[in-house]
Amino acid sequence: MSEQMPSPILVADSAALSHCVEVLHESDVLAVDTEFMRTDTFYPILGLIQIFDGQQCWLIDPVALDSLDELGSVFKNPAIIKVFHSCSEDLEVLQHVMGTLPQPLFDTQIAAALSGFGFSRGYAALVDDLLGHHVPKGETRSDWLQRPLSEAQLGYAASDVYFLLPVYHLLVAALEKLDRTAWMDEEMTTLVDRSLQTDDTADYYRKVKGAWKLEAKALQVLQAICQWREVEARQRNRPRNRLIADRTLLDIAIAQPANKQSLAGIEGIFPGFLRRYGDDLLSLIHRAQSDHVSNPRPLPPLDAPLPKAARDMAKELKAVASECAESRNLSVEMLVRKRDIEELVRSAVDTGKPVLSAALREGWRYDLIGQVLLAEVCRLLSSRASIVNE
Repeated sequence: MSEQMPSPILVADSAALSHCVEVLHESDVLAVDTEFMRTDTFYPILGLIQIFDGQQCWLIDPVALDSLDELGSVFKNPAIIKVFHSCSEDLEVLQHVMGTLPQPLFDTQIAAALSGFGFSRGYAALVDDLLGHHVPKGETRSDWLQRPLSEAQLGYAASDVYFLLPVYHLLVAALEKLDRTAWMDEEMTTLVDRSLQTDDTADYYRKVKGAWKLEAKALQVLQAICQWREVEARQRNRPRNRLIADRTLLDIAIAQPANKQSLAGIEGIFPGFLRRYGDDLLSLIHRAQSDHVSNPRPLPPLDAPLPKAARDMAKELKAVASECAESRNLSVEMLVRKRDIEELVRSAVDTGKPVLSAALREGWRYDLIGQVLLAEVCRLLSSRASIVNE
């Protein structure tokens, strides 16, 4: 393909969108990207959708358009592969704004990792690696909600999809040569399934660092106030930590203040917040302390340091994983996460019956490394039986 990009077409009215959609439906593969803002809001605000069909770059302006419903038909078309690079945030914003999850998907960052080009490779670096072309990143932090968009912004936005299709074709060929196409299919299925899952506001407390340390009642308080914050942040469209920080919620759960004076003494509780939300929080704390409320199950100590014996075991498993990854020209991070190894080790040490994490329990990772790690941890348990009782 030519390194000279065609002049992009800005789609800013319904007639232009109808024409764009008609043309896009003739394609079998499209490169897609989005620009959005999320500085002061809980939900991302979509500023631009870029699509390259192999001939033309389309820059679709959601700020100017009354509806993106027509474009949704393209994203839902099962005959058109939608190619993104590192698409999790793009999927989130499109699903929020359009109620549509583009399928089928191909994420070039994941494909690059499976093809031996490194874990979490950036778009510009990948274009440079595969095509030898420099992609400028000067407009990365632009205001994508300002109008009119500058020529520099439009050129930058177009470049983010223009080189994506040749990268896609090279990666498809690399995956086929390595016989890893099925791996890629599994990764995309997992990505779609994860994106389709609905967040349960009652579960956010599980993500708070240090929550595993709490006793039952404190954990119940944390769950209640975290759920309250989730609902409030979404209703007010404010970032979670702009409303109240995780650390402050954890401190509240530990202290369980009984009045506003005690609540005010917790770091991160400011006078305006106390006036607006103090009564609500105290009511939630009181209710969570009730014996009639069932306590959540204790959390696994995911962010706790491993005991020494378990650290030794984890170190040996990481060495096995690294050797396996290196022999197949894969980054170890793509093969197995540190958390997966630690979860396996904790189950072995705590119960004597090692259990693989969901990520290693099936599919290509189970075949390649899951069963290997399981066999190795069982061998280590047998040779170091005393570790279970330490």
